[in-house]
Amino acid sequence: MGGGAVGVRRGAVAARLVDLGACIDHLAASGNLLRVRTEVDPKHELAGVARRLEGGKPVLFERVRGSPYPVFTGLLWNRDIVGSLFGLPKEQVPFAIADGIGSWRARPDAYPARLRDRAPANEVVEDRIDLARLPIPVHALKDGGRYLDASVVVARNPETGRPNISIHRMMVTRKDRLTFLIDPGRHLGEYVEVAERRGVPLPVTINNGVGLAPWIVSSLPRLGDDKHLVAHHVAGRPIDLVRAQTVDVPAYADAQFVIEAEILPGAREDEAPFAEVTGYYGGRDRRWVMRVKAITRRARPVFHTVLSGKEVWNAVGFTAEAAIFAAVRARIPEVTAVHLPHGGCGFYAAVVQVRDPRPGTARAVIGETFRAFRSLQRVVVVDADVDLFDAVDVDWAITTRFDAGAGLVVLPGEEGHILNPVVSVNPDGKGGTVTKVGIDATVPHGADPARFERVEFKRVDLARYDIRAGRAPRRGPARRSRRAG
Repeated sequence: MGGGAVGVRRGAVAARLVDLGACIDHLAASGNLLRVRTEVDPKHELAGVARRLEGGKPVLFERVRGSPYPVFTGLLWNRDIVGSLFGLPKEQVPFAIADGIGSWRARPDAYPARLRDRAPANEVVEDRIDLARLPIPVHALKDGGRYLDASVVVARNPETGRPNISIHRMMVTRKDRLTFLIDPGRHLGEYVEVAERRGVPLPVTINNGVGLAPWIVSSLPRLGDDKHLVAHHVAGRPIDLVRAQTVDVPAYADAQFVIEAEILPGAREDEAPFAEVTGYYGGRDRRWVMRVKAITRRARPVFHTVLSGKEVWNAVGFTAEAAIFAAVRARIPEVTAVHLPHGGCGFYAAVVQVRDPRPGTARAVIGETFRAFRSLQRVVVVDADVDLFDAVDVDWAITTRFDAGAGLVVLPGEEGHILNPVVSVNPDGKGGTVTKVGIDATVPHGADPARFERVEFKRVDLARYDIRAGRAPRRGPARRSRRAG
């Protein structure tokens, strides 16, 4: 992440940030959508095909066995394409999100949204509740069941009535029942605790196929109640809500599907395994339970799902990079960019770029970065000449500039993220600890500059050169061979 401020987005760009259908239309018109027309089984096959295509163009599965609805995936797995949806270079997307956060803090009520009675999200109210009618996939071979993993959950704080949004993995167990995971420290967990103390269910809406802005904002860490309002500022326009049929919690007016449910107080049922962002299976345990009360949808909806890989890493990366940059740059002005590389699974590693660091700057950056995003386990600080998006260049800086005797920071017993299997989980299951590492990969202070001068070559524009693959052209007529004798 690096660059300058981003202006308010309007028109077609704003529509893409509010409506998933507008995103899909833009991808199709720009040649950035793959259509799978062969029928696929939602159990394992759909995800298997998606895995082979991961990181390229987003994919629309047009024929999914057992369901009339297509399935879309891959919206965030290519940063260049995400940039096109925002109308920005990919490096600027985190700044657009950071600007949205800043605008929200300065003017939280700048974009008053309507609460509508009718909207695209409830064009059709299903006559019976049956989650089996939705094309919810089974992703990995050992997953415990069909999972909703790209749906935004809207819940109200029981004490204030203020809404909040978040994303959770939710496993279908019956036609009207889900079990799901709440990570430690999530606001939904706090709301459930309050509701359970009162002995009452906590109503929610589960919004599948929402716009790009609310979907990304739902991943923002630790912003508290009304976090959903940040999405209005990211989009530069109000994002309408719609009244639910059976619960006193709003839904997104432009969602593709809305599942209305309530979290049952004191109920716990088995959930998992599930293919998580770490590339390992999340373990099975007794977890929270939802009972579905109604399902509404668009007249011609598209179901949205994600693979727990590059798409999740980018979703977390865009938001965490914005939050980390804003927090650390406020204290250390030498910081110029932040990137969460895919090798860190989106949550656990950060590369921070600094310009002209003073003695002690890198260590200060390491400490502030860990404070800004508690899931991190490794922070690398590099100079401005290092491309923080290039894993080889970062590794080169570590190899040639990092001296463990002087530049290694070790922090034992720190708060860890329980989805990472290396974290030692607390006995109560509400968190865990891990040893964190900071690496100062900047040029050592006082070193001879000549020893650390990077090799440079002339910059050229390859478009000016005729460069082709294949055999060399034949030069002149072929000679006939002559036999002797």
